[in-house]
This record gives sequence, C-alpha cells and structure tokens, in this order.
Amino acid sequence: MDSLLQIKSLLFSFGYGMLFYYLAKYNLYLIKNLHVITKYLITLVFVIDSVLLYVYLLFKINHGIFHFYFFLMFGLGFWLSLWLQPKIVNLCKVCKNKRKIN
Repeated sequence: MDSLLQIKSLLFSFGYGMLFYYLAKYNLYLIKNLHVITKYLITLVFVIDSVLLYVYLLFKINHGIFHFYFFLMFGLGFWLSLWLQPKIVNLCKVCKNKRKIN
C-alpha cells in the first residue's frame, strides 16, 4: 500500500472515530427513556450498522486492507471528540453569554 493511500485511510479512520462518538452520543439521547431490552436491541443494531459502514467505506478507500493502526486512529478520534466536546460546549456558552450582554 502506498503512503498516500495509508494517509487517506488513517484520516478516514480518525474522522470516522469522531463521527462515531457523536452518533453514539445522539443514539444514547434517543434511547434514554426506552425499555431496557429495547435499548440493548437498538444499540446492537447501531453498532452493527456502524461497523458495517466503516468496513464498507474502508473497502472503497483501500480495497479492504486492515491494519492495527487504523483502529488506533479510530480510537484516537473517538477519544479526542470525548475530550474536546465539553470544551466546545463551554466555548459556545461563553459566546452566547457575550451576545446577551451586548
């Protein structure tokens, strides 16, 4: 695999990790008030669909070649979103309060 294809795959894995974090957070918001078994079923379907979409898109990018560092980049993207999300929310609250003052 050439270096350009590896960089594309790494960036895709990183971005998909970030996207997965926000989709998982939205999924949690949607199923918050449902029955326990329904929560498990919806979460299972969500995870299976997300994995299938990741594999399909990775197959389209680099013909289905998997490396361990793709999953590390996925995890790094997820972790970075987890770490940055409260900071972004606080920044939005500060900007919103500044608009109210002016």
